[in-house]
Amino acid sequence: MRWVLLGVAALAGGLLWLIVKLDQKYEVAFHIVVSAPGIKPVAFPVQVAAVGYDLLSWRVGDTLPLARLCLGVLPFPDKGEVRWEENKEVTRELCDRLHKVAYRPSLRWILPEGADFVARPYWVQDSVWIGKGEALPPYEFELVAQKGKHVYPVVLPKSWYVYPETLWVAAEVDRFVLATVALAPQVQGAKGYRVRFRPDKVSLRFWIPEAYQDKWHPEDFAIVVPMDKLLPGDTVVFPELVRKPSYARQVQLIPSALAFTRIY
Repeated sequence: MRWVLLGVAALAGGLLWLIVKLDQKYEVAFHIVVSAPGIKPVAFPVQVAAVGYDLLSWRVGDTLPLARLCLGVLPFPDKGEVRWEENKEVTRELCDRLHKVAYRPSLRWILPEGADFVARPYWVQDSVWIGKGEALPPYEFELVAQKGKHVYPVVLPKSWYVYPETLWVAAEVDRFVLATVALAPQVQGAKGYRVRFRPDKVSLRFWIPEAYQDKWHPEDFAIVVPMDKLLPGDTVVFPELVRKPSYARQVQLIPSALAFTRIY
């Protein structure tokens, strides 16, 4: 028991010593190398003065993309004092060589079993800052998709020294289920007569995401029959689907043709 008490006392003393040390202010000196494609790296001496808590949570690499320097996005602690010897003339000359370009690497998606995209993925962030006259090489990135709506990071190679270092693409993925609905077709172009169809309704058979199976309505679909495209002797017409929800796919009209009678 005595040794246990001594151990607890020693541990408590060590924690107290650590808390006191982390609460003290320290000064750290180092060099940051600023780099960008097509630009010779430049080293800047930096001194950071901050308490131990802030320094402990702070991480900085040896190399900083030039765009971060020019845009003021520096990896220094939020609290504390930062002093560095910046050659403003050199910095201005380097920053004048930066410009913003759109960049979309190739994406290789790995989808959950039995799932597919609800809509085409779209880029939320697809622009980076690079040196003028430079071009980023082709790049393929693998993304493991999850069911539902998510925004996925596309991390660019650190050796490119671009900013931002991460692009973002959004996608909605779901499993699809089969659904059906029967609709009466709308007549277009019938002048001076009415039309009777056989059968009088068209069944729609389509696939819809599981998350939307209770959200769609028959009014989301529309079928028309263009009578003005027929010849006087025609007795069969082909209905056309003119409106459907964007997430409905593989819509099949049953039957694909309707017999009809003109009633004057």
